[in-house]
Amino acid sequence: MMKKIITLMITAFCLHISLPAFAEIKVGVMAPRGALKTMKQWGELGTYLQSSVGSEVKIVPLKANETVDAVLNGAVDYMLTNPVLTVIMEKKQAGTPIATLNRKSGSQFAGVIIAKKGSGITKGTDLKGKKVMAFKFRRSAAAYVFQVKHLIDQGIDPHKDFASFKEAKKQDDIVLAVKAGLVDAGFIKSGLLETMAKEGKINMDDFEIVDKQTDSLKHVHSTILYPEWYMSASVKADAATTAKLKVALLKLNAGDKASQSAGIVGFADALSLNNLDATLKSLKLPPYE
Repeated sequence: MMKKIITLMITAFCLHISLPAFAEIKVGVMAPRGALKTMKQWGELGTYLQSSVGSEVKIVPLKANETVDAVLNGAVDYMLTNPVLTVIMEKKQAGTPIATLNRKSGSQFAGVIIAKKGSGITKGTDLKGKKVMAFKFRRSAAAYVFQVKHLIDQGIDPHKDFASFKEAKKQDDIVLAVKAGLVDAGFIKSGLLETMAKEGKINMDDFEIVDKQTDSLKHVHSTILYPEWYMSASVKADAATTAKLKVALLKLNAGDKASQSAGIVGFADALSLNNLDATLKSLKLPPYE
C-alpha cells in the first residue's frame, strides 16, 4: 500500500513540474506624473488584460529615459508610451506599435505653451529672452518636441533664444513653476492643465495659452496635432500573446473599469507615425541625431 502511495506521489509531482508555466507579462508605462499616479491610473488596465490574455500582467511605471532600454533589454514585454519614444523603439527594431491610445479627447494630442496670466506672453515670439521650462529634453513628445518644432517654424530656437531653458522632473512641476513665477513659460502636454484644475491644484484662468489653437482637440493647446500614445510589443514578445493583447485592447470600451480608471475611451488601430517621423528628422532628434 505504502509503495502505491509513493508511486502516486511521484507521478503527481512529475505531472506538476511538467505542466507549462504561464510567464508573467510585464507592461511598461511611461510615468510623466510619477510612479504612484501611474499605478493609480493604469493599474486596472493590468487587471483587465490579465483576465483577457490569461496570464499574470504586471504594470511597470518607467521614467521617459528608461522606456526604450527596458524594451531593448527585455525588462518589459510591452510598452505604453508617447509617440516619440515609439518611433525610437521602432527604428531601433526594439518594438512594434500595435494600438493607439484613444482618450476622451480622441486619438491625437498636442503640446501646450503656458505663461502666467498678465505676463504679456501670448505668442511664440514673446518667448525670446524668457525663462522657460520643459520636460525630458529630446524625448518628451508633447512637453518638448511638439513645442520646439512649433517655435523653430517661427524662427525661434529654444536652446539659443531663451534666457534659460530648464528641464523638469515632472510635468506638474512645470505648471506650478509658471504659476509661482519661477519661470516665464512652460511646455506641457495637452490635457494636463485641465486635469490639474479638476484636481483643485490650479485655476485655468491663471494661465495664458501661447499661440492658442482652435481645431478638433477640445483641450487647450499651442501646436498642431500628433498621434496619441502607443502600446507597442517588444520584438521578443510571444506572437500569440501579442495577438490576444491587441484584441483585448481594441475591445476595451469607455464603460470598462480600466477605461474609467485611466480616463480614456479605449484603444484604436495604430495610427501612422509619418508626420511625427518627419518632425523628428527635421529637428535631428533621436533616432535621427
